[in-house]
Amino acid sequence: MNLVDSDHERGSAELGYRVGADAAGKGIASQALKLLLTEYIQPLGIREVQAKTTAENIASQKVLLKNGFVFRETDAAGFWHYCWTR
Repeated sequence: MNLVDSDHERGSAELGYRVGADAAGKGIASQALKLLLTEYIQPLGIREVQAKTTAENIASQKVLLKNGFVFRETDAAGFWHYCWTR
């Protein structure tokens, strides 16, 4: 799990993460994202986190929605964009 493209003036960052196939479906990504959002975001001064998935990546969509992300749009390349705000 990582935050990239941080914008300190806006208080925003983009979320990225990857889970190995042997760990998929065990709630690890959901737990890690929850920990990131509850313990580490505030000290970094981040108030908004953006994420994107492919339309087919249902597992990642579920992880985002479980953790308070809201679907925003689908871009021209077909990526689904989500946003979390504090």
